[in-house]
Amino acid sequence: MRRIGFATLCLTLAVGALTVCASARAEGARIPQFTADAIDFSGPETKKAPFDSHATDRVTVYFVAGTTCSATNAYAERLHRLEEEYRHKGVDFVYVYPNRDDTLAEKLAFHKEKQLGGRLIDDRGARIATLLGAQRTSEVFVADKKGDIVFHGAVDDSRDPKGTGRSYLAPALDETLAGKPVATPFSQVFA
Repeated sequence: MRRIGFATLCLTLAVGALTVCASARAEGARIPQFTADAIDFSGPETKKAPFDSHATDRVTVYFVAGTTCSATNAYAERLHRLEEEYRHKGVDFVYVYPNRDDTLAEKLAFHKEKQLGGRLIDDRGARIATLLGAQRTSEVFVADKKGDIVFHGAVDDSRDPKGTGRSYLAPALDETLAGKPVATPFSQVFA
């Protein structure tokens, strides 16, 4: 697991970041308001379009990713499968890439290579990751149709897909889509 390349920024803004982190992780807290250019991979051709976190009325998975993060790489195939399963059920996937060391070209190449179909946001400067309260790459935030955060944590309990004992993201999506409270709204993210 790689710490996000905005560690200095978080340390510099420790008081504000802690406030954001606490509020973003609180069950029922609204997803922070942000707008960004997003590259949409859902169609036959990629296209750039504005994305507004408060303008969506669909369940949305926000995955904080890093091209060189071992956990992001380990989760990529599972995320692709989850996208295939849940996209048709009304779930959007948004990948936030905050690491300064990853160029946009590397992010685009990684996204294509891993066959991720969700939107890509180049979060150079980690503005969005900071708003979410993310501490490292491979953190997941799920917002329901109203924009309330219903889950924050890891995709499942193992980096190794063969060693997965408990899934967190899929049940959270199933419960959210069924209009039920998420039984496990938080899970530990790999350090």
